[in-house]
Amino acid sequence: MGDLLFYLLKSGCYLIIFYLLFKLLMSGTTFFRFNRVTILAGIIGCMFLPLIEFTTQEETFLTVPLQTIQGIFVEQADGIFWDTMFWVRPQVDETGNMQAINWCPIALGYVYLAGGLFVLCRILLSFYRMFQLIRNGKRRSYGKYKLIVVSEPISSFCWGKYIVVSVSDYSQQSTDGILLHETMHLRYRHTLDLLCMQCLLILYWFNPAIWLLKRELQEVHEFEADNGVLNTGIDATRYQLLLVKKAVGTRLYSMANGFNQSKLKKRITMMLKERTNRWARLKLLFVVPVMGGALYAFAQPEVKEDLGLNTVREVLQSKTGEDQDIFKFVDDEMEAYYNRSPKNAELKYKIRERQAHIVKVDANGQLTLNNKTIAKEDLKEVLKKTMVEHKRLAKEKYNSAEDQVGGVLFSPDTPKEQVKDLLSVMRDAFVEIRADIAQTSGNNSKEYLDKEFPILIGYGDISIKDRKKNPYNNSTTMKITGIQLKLLSAAGKVEKEITNFTLAELERDLKDFCTLQGDKKNEITVSMKVDKGCEMGIVTDVKTVLRNNYLLKLNYQ
Repeated sequence: MGDLLFYLLKSGCYLIIFYLLFKLLMSGTTFFRFNRVTILAGIIGCMFLPLIEFTTQEETFLTVPLQTIQGIFVEQADGIFWDTMFWVRPQVDETGNMQAINWCPIALGYVYLAGGLFVLCRILLSFYRMFQLIRNGKRRSYGKYKLIVVSEPISSFCWGKYIVVSVSDYSQQSTDGILLHETMHLRYRHTLDLLCMQCLLILYWFNPAIWLLKRELQEVHEFEADNGVLNTGIDATRYQLLLVKKAVGTRLYSMANGFNQSKLKKRITMMLKERTNRWARLKLLFVVPVMGGALYAFAQPEVKEDLGLNTVREVLQSKTGEDQDIFKFVDDEMEAYYNRSPKNAELKYKIRERQAHIVKVDANGQLTLNNKTIAKEDLKEVLKKTMVEHKRLAKEKYNSAEDQVGGVLFSPDTPKEQVKDLLSVMRDAFVEIRADIAQTSGNNSKEYLDKEFPILIGYGDISIKDRKKNPYNNSTTMKITGIQLKLLSAAGKVEKEITNFTLAELERDLKDFCTLQGDKKNEITVSMKVDKGCEMGIVTDVKTVLRNNYLLKLNYQ
């Protein structure tokens, strides 16, 4: 629905521009058939223009507003939510409410459908009343058309092959002029035009331009029918007097052509007006540059096709050293990204599913990437292609530079070394993509690459969805011997050392320590040494305790 709403908004803007141009350039000319075709063709063109993909080298003045509006319309509840260091699918909370759903496009969609349904009901009601008249009226033959004479005091109108007049009009001497006028509507097939306009009203009911264009088209129909009547040789003065006489009446059947549809003054003025010079049609060429300018204004900034899809030829940004702890590396990169701007910090809480690339490792060591089984040796190349393709498509489809995020989810008993290997593979995929970007752009500065393709990698336990009920993977009474913690002051002094503890003991000790430190606890850095054989589930539990006590500065030994 969001894509449809955004399309209707863009095409609606083109319709407004087209109406203003038509009113300025062609309204009031005597090119009745030409104006009729122009209106219909212009509307069709405005509907197709948003489908044209047009890119520019630079952003236009509408780029940012359009991105904002498109984000409101298109952004659906397809996100994966980021809870500090864990991946969580959208869930229903204790109150039964879905978290972080963007209700704006849903609400707008319902409003749009309600408005369209209302207009449709009005049209159907008008059709019903019209065909009730046709069915209950007395039928007469009038050439190749059907003449319907009704007892109700209505203004004459026509639809399809039917001409409907009241008994009073039919019994008067002026009947020939009335019937001739309605015959011209049928001969020129104005019914088809109005039927198309009714369909467009359902689609664009919210746009005033479509209602104004419908009025313009109906006026052109009346001008064309009047011109057809005069071309038969009928006395112009007599016909104009008939118009004045029949100017009183109400319109109950707005979808049909009627004898009193246009304003009387406009119709008589148009009959008396000299024919417009045929070269005046060239004024319509002014529409081309104006619509071209509008197309440019709505254009999207150009997306480079070779954004890292090619094989790396030269690594222009050095990798992190193999001896550097991968956990510290990904944590530092993520934290630096959050601190660069408030917008980046929003990624802590919500991320679209199309941005996320999740590697899961189960208890048997089997790997999946985005729920598809994959071999470890294929992981890096598939990750590179998937992330770059998703970023490119997001730019083309949503006009949004969406940063890609990698994640590793593991079982509680997964060895730490296996998690480190997967994080290293994911890191290498990011680094090689950045190397391609540097090769293409000629800019290998870290600031530039962090902006174009930041390294965003998270990791956590695969059963994190149950953490609200049970926040730990292991028992709080189990002794943990594979982890040593040192609490360091801002000056680097060891304030407290914790070893051979249970999770419950760690919770109690940290709570007491933070109470004694007061405001200085924000300056405390935790140094954590993890033995090689320690399970990642235990490491995750310890980090959860640290986070619960707001000890967020963490270094690995």
